[in-house]
Amino acid sequence: MQQITTFMSNNFDILNQQGDVVGVITTGGSPLSRMFTGSRSLTVTEADGRPVLSLEDTVNFGRDTFELADPHGGPLAHLRKRFTFFRRRVDMHLADGTVVELHGSVFDFDFEFRVGELVPARVTRQWTGLGNALLGRSQYSLTFTPDTPLRLRAAFIGGVVALDLIRAKDERD
Repeated sequence: MQQITTFMSNNFDILNQQGDVVGVITTGGSPLSRMFTGSRSLTVTEADGRPVLSLEDTVNFGRDTFELADPHGGPLAHLRKRFTFFRRRVDMHLADGTVVELHGSVFDFDFEFRVGELVPARVTRQWTGLGNALLGRSQYSLTFTPDTPLRLRAAFIGGVVALDLIRAKDERD
């Protein structure tokens, strides 16, 4: 995933291993609401425009909470930032109640998604040059095991985007 952040949006291109765009993440909502509340609604689509999931940053006080929905609006997953004494943590629960654990350095984008003993996906941050770093643009590699179901892949993509929004919000505060 390659971030394409501007003043009013937090968009991404999803690239395959060859660098071709296979998906797009776009910021929704009015420019006025984005100016005051940040990127609160995003949509993930295939490169041809077919919807994959939507991500909503729900308004609350104290904890960042994100709801992920499938293309038909059905619940897909729920992410919530937790506060602990020594570090920030994030809980991720799939719509069926399955708990997804994030192991590693989550906000440095070097971690893995775990479901029980399985590790269906890993995330690593990639260097894209000084220019992009100065502009606040990031690139992440999200790799799946071949047997990771499509719904789980969609939830993990949404999870990485939510984590990036949490990180960006923390850097502004």
